[in-house]
Amino acid sequence: MQHPSPRDVVNRQLVVYNAHDIDGYCALFADDATISDLVTGQLICSGLDQIREVYTKRFAENPQLRCTVHQRIEGPTHAIDKETVYGLPTGDLHIMAIYEVRDGLIRSLKFIRWTD
Repeated sequence: MQHPSPRDVVNRQLVVYNAHDIDGYCALFADDATISDLVTGQLICSGLDQIREVYTKRFAENPQLRCTVHQRIEGPTHAIDKETVYGLPTGDLHIMAIYEVRDGLIRSLKFIRWTD
């Protein structure tokens, strides 16, 4: 069975993120996926239940939340995006996002984040 490429999975993730579609968003992550801050090493979410909880709250509290991808590099199991997240109360957030995608699901997402 051919799985979608990292690019296809991450493209879909962007669409559902911008639509605040929590079910569509969570459907793209493995049950044991992790989301972490690469600079600090902080684990933001571990497992699908935490991802759902964190992003449900984020979407609800930030109705203007959206992300734009400026550049993407893709490998066989990873996609690396340069992104800007808009609609946060603290202002625009610039991100380098490293997505590990295996078997058509995001296994890990690591962020490097900064503001202007």
